Amino acid sequence: MSRGIRSVVRSWGDLAQKLGLFVLLVAGSAAVGAAIAWPLWFFATSARSAYTLFALILAGCGILYAVARAILRRRRISRDTSVPRRSGLSTFLGVLQALVFFCGVYLAGVLFFHGMWLFGVPLLLVCAGLLLVLGMARRALKASRRREIMPKIMKE
Repeated sequence: MSRGIRSVVRSWGDLAQKLGLFVLLVAGSAAVGAAIAWPLWFFATSARSAYTLFALILAGCGILYAVARAILRRRRISRDTSVPRRSGLSTFLGVLQALVFFCGVYLAGVLFFHGMWLFGVPLLLVCAGLLLVLGMARRALKASRRREIMPKIMKE
């Protein structure tokens, strides 16, 4: 074979290999998704109240885990003098941001589901603007300088 034909055959082989890998990844993802979703679907349709209880307990455990991790991380960071302190107001604004986000997404979803696009779009815009303002206020409240190891009283 000439060099030109070999390079063409090699490039087609590389293309087939990449295409085969892509198809294998898509098929594998679909198989894993089906292996996870089918038992959950069967559980949800056969025992609705048990599935609802299971889902609520799982969501509660996830929330408790996130809160405990945040508390432990905050305790560890509070001892580190190189990290600037966060004020209580900054933390409150962060919680308020999360609340505005989740409430806005929920309300917009309900309005869109019921076909009230005229109210849903302005609600999303108002929530996005409120999130932007809250984010800028929270960023302004964060301390930008490092904490001093020794208080000013001790230096004098």
